[in-house]
Amino acid sequence: MIRRKRPSLPLDDKASARLYWELSRRDAFVTGERLPWPYPRLSEEELFGLAFLQARFDPRLMAVLVDFFQRRDHRLHPIRFKEILRKADALAVAAVIGEFVISSEASPETKDLFRFLQTGATPAPTQLFYRIPGRIGGVKMREAIDRPLWAFKKWGFLAADPPLLKENPPARRTYLYDPSSRLHVLEGLAKRKKSFRLREYLEEIRFSVSRQQALKDLKNVPWVRKRGKGKGSYYTL
Repeated sequence: MIRRKRPSLPLDDKASARLYWELSRRDAFVTGERLPWPYPRLSEEELFGLAFLQARFDPRLMAVLVDFFQRRDHRLHPIRFKEILRKADALAVAAVIGEFVISSEASPETKDLFRFLQTGATPAPTQLFYRIPGRIGGVKMREAIDRPLWAFKKWGFLAADPPLLKENPPARRTYLYDPSSRLHVLEGLAKRKKSFRLREYLEEIRFSVSRQQALKDLKNVPWVRKRGKGKGSYYTL
């Protein structure tokens, strides 16, 4: 499908329902309907290539894909799959999914697949990851720009929410912000509040780093000063 004819994205409701049905047959946590669609006789590589492309228009699907590869061994031909993704300009998307899969309890074989897909992939020009009509602007866009998760930012994308199903609480490190993003969050916190405590900073960054790392962050910023000692200590500009 992707190598024969580039799909029209985002998929319409019927095609999306069929894609969900196809993934459900492979043990993904979705339901769908076996509706007619313009992509008959897809190989496994083509089906998942289509799913990777559609994931940018469907945060739920993105979470489903991450969860699927964390739980299931793949049946994909690595070289064929990579070539399909390359032709569809989707290697950077695969690299993002790989960041979450590699940091999980996925099988070694699945992690190797995503490391292979990441090899030679180049970050996309900086842009929002999710391309959802009607959601441009607003609080979520500002959050994506101000607090992009490192798994997205590393590959040129901006997104603030990890693609993880509510049914499966994520490991802490999947939320990681890189140091520059944490600094930006800290600046915003310090400007909003005359004083704040360590826990408030940890809450702002979703407890994405250890308490020790958070203390290092605060210690290394010259424009933040610690006041008091012990449990009563706090920080000010």
